[in-house]
Parts: sequence; C-alpha cells; structure tokens
Amino acid sequence: GMTLLLSRAELERLLDVRSVIEAVERGFADYAAGKVQMPARTAVRLTDPPGVLLLMPCAMTESRALGTKLVSVFGQNPSRGLPTIGALYVLSDFETGFPVAVMDAGFITGLRTAAASAVATRYLAREDSKTLGVFGTGVQAEFHVLAIPPVRAVERILVWGSSPEKSRAFAEQMRGRVEAEIEPGESIEAVAGADIVVTGTTATTPLFAGRLVRDGAHVNGVGSHAATTRELDAALVARSTVVVDTYEAAFAEAGDILLAIEEGAFSREQVSAEVGEIVLGKKPGRQRPDEVTLFKSCGVAFEDAVTASLALERARAGGVGTEFAFA
Repeated sequence: GMTLLLSRAELERLLDVRSVIEAVERGFADYAAGKVQMPARTAVRLTDPPGVLLLMPCAMTESRALGTKLVSVFGQNPSRGLPTIGALYVLSDFETGFPVAVMDAGFITGLRTAAASAVATRYLAREDSKTLGVFGTGVQAEFHVLAIPPVRAVERILVWGSSPEKSRAFAEQMRGRVEAEIEPGESIEAVAGADIVVTGTTATTPLFAGRLVRDGAHVNGVGSHAATTRELDAALVARSTVVVDTYEAAFAEAGDILLAIEEGAFSREQVSAEVGEIVLGKKPGRQRPDEVTLFKSCGVAFEDAVTASLALERARAGGVGTEFAFA
C-alpha cells in the first residue's frame, strides 16, 4: 500500500477555516455522544534541553477516523532560529490500521484550536457581539482572528501583545486578511470594550483582572495548558459560566480552572458543560444577555483527527500530495 504525504503548503490550500469549524463541531458532538475513543495524551518530558514529546491518538467510531498526532514543544528553539512546535499527523486506515497518510500537523493544530474556540463562540457569545479582543500575537492569535469572524459579525478587533511594538506589527500583518478594523488595544483596562475575548499567550500568570471583563462577554481561554499556569484569574472563572472541551482534559491540565479551585473561588461541580453537550442540546448554551461565558480550551485529539480526515478526503479528491511506499 501507499502512504500519502501532505506538506503544510498543501494543507493550507486544502483546508479553509469555515469547513474546519463545521468538522470540529461534529467532532464535539460525536465525543459527547460517546462515539470517540480518546485516551489522555502521553507526554515524555526532557529537562536538558527542556522539551516535551506528546502523543495524541484517537478513534472516531462514527466517522471511522483513526489517527495519532505527534507533537514536540522545545522552548529553546526560537533562539536557534527554529519553531518551538514540531508536529506530524498519521492517519491510519480504520479497517486495517495501515498508515494511509502522514502530514504536517503545525497548520492543523493552529487551525483546529481556533476552530474549537469558534464553535464555543457560536453557542456562547451574544449574537450582537461586535468587538473582539485578542491577547497574544503568535500562531493562536493569528488563527483566532481568522476563525471568530465566520461565527459572529466582528467589526473591530483589538490586540494586546507582550509589547506595543508586537501589537502594532501583528495588527499590520493581519489588516488585509480580515474585513474588521484591527488595532492595538490601548490600556489593559480597554479589555472592558470587548464582547468576545481570546487569550492565546505563553503567559503563566493572569493577563488582566477578571472584573474588567464586561457583563455579557464571552471569553476563550486558549494559551495555558498546564495545571500550574493560567492566563485568567480566579475572579473571572468564578463569575463565568465555564464550558470546557472535555472534563478529562480540563481537570488534568487547565490551570485557569484548577488554580481557581485550589484558591477556593470555584469548584469542579461548577464547570457547566462540555462544548459537545451544548452542540447536542443536552446542556444549554448562553442563557442570559448579561452572563459572562468562558470556554477553557485544552486542545484534544479528536479536533486533530477530524481536521486531518477532512484534509485527506480533499487531497484524494483533488489529487494533492505525494505517494510514498514505506515498505
């Protein structure tokens, strides 16, 4: 048998943000309906040099997708002129286990993460949301600026980077790529003007005081995925209706939630729903106009599986990719 190899450039042509949002929404529904087998991710942690190798396998019994993501996160890479994250996706044939496709997973990871936030935003943000506030100027910020407008009519985007220069450069870089006005946020207090907030940073402590977020806002917390780090303070978590991608991932690695619980401001029972439960109608989405909603995203394997499956389907239809015989 042959294995199809797909590069990042090919995936960028094959995958559009709206289709990935729909695929990820179906993935959430399948997970909540018990149609996904997804063990917790396995991590190998190195101290010298500091780095982590993650393995994220998953089987989708309904859509018959079977695959594994291999991700490395090596923090010292930028100083060597290399990207921090390296990622590959292997799709296996559901009938035989044969590796039918091997593809870059950097683009897939960025896109599926923002698509997951877009699904949550579709069910949780107020319909009349106009202003998007984005913390971070990296990969996640970029993909979220592209993924939120398809689900809400965003007119204005405010950006907060780790420096004013970074905020300005990011706003410039994204300006031609979205219809909304995009500009650096003034002070951090200006987050009060955002109807939808995305935090996609490498921060390990809160980015802003939770009381600053306006009543009726929706927040997507994306950056932190370790039990001991957070971007959002306990005050925000405590005043929000909290929704997660999966309970299992959230209680293992969502520091934003776990630290709020540790500080006595919140409890496990207060996590309202998984996104998929809302998609299926098992749990309500937004219930009140003044409610603050929070989607805490950890990033889970089925999001990659549905995105990689869509890429393979389109690659086959369009004759894209390179066939390779491993044996």
